Amino acid sequence: MLLFVEEEEMPPRAELTKEKVLTAAFELVRKQGFEAITARNVAQALKCSTQPIYSLYDSIEDLKTSVYDKATEFARNSMMEYQDSANSPALNITIGFLYFAQNEKQLFRTLYLSGYRKYNPHTDQFLGEELTTFYMRHSKRLHDVSDHQLKRIFLKLTIYLIGIGTLLNSQTLELDINEAIEMIREMYEMLLQKEGLTY
Repeated sequence: MLLFVEEEEMPPRAELTKEKVLTAAFELVRKQGFEAITARNVAQALKCSTQPIYSLYDSIEDLKTSVYDKATEFARNSMMEYQDSANSPALNITIGFLYFAQNEKQLFRTLYLSGYRKYNPHTDQFLGEELTTFYMRHSKRLHDVSDHQLKRIFLKLTIYLIGIGTLLNSQTLELDINEAIEMIREMYEMLLQKEGLTY
């Protein structure tokens, strides 16, 4: 009498999806930087060959664009996490930016120092512009200013903010976060005074 023993079926390998590839590439950037995005590196992170990656994304450039967009959304959410009822919403966003620069070193460099995406200040919205200017409108001094004037204030403040963020990010200068926040407050007041927006 022959005994037939059924072979155990191997569990099916989890199907690779666009979202899984994107998540793996994003986490790679968080740890190693934007230049770490290569098909080989992403494949190693996913423990697969490079073929499935190219079947889901037309090119590595397409994947980089998706990662950059995901990093932008992550940064936006990170900045909104900082809340202090004693501050204006715009200041909270600004402080959130400084913490993002300090804590997410590679993502900050990807978004603000890599030069991957270029912006024309006259025609394009810069990173965080829509959100920040929306909250800046809550200020009594900025509530009724023109969009053009508000954009000018935002860009000047942002350039200063990225400079301080870069120092916090690189630790080139031993700068305490509270000192950085006070510097931003002072710069903000100076900008508004220059624009003739006093209390």
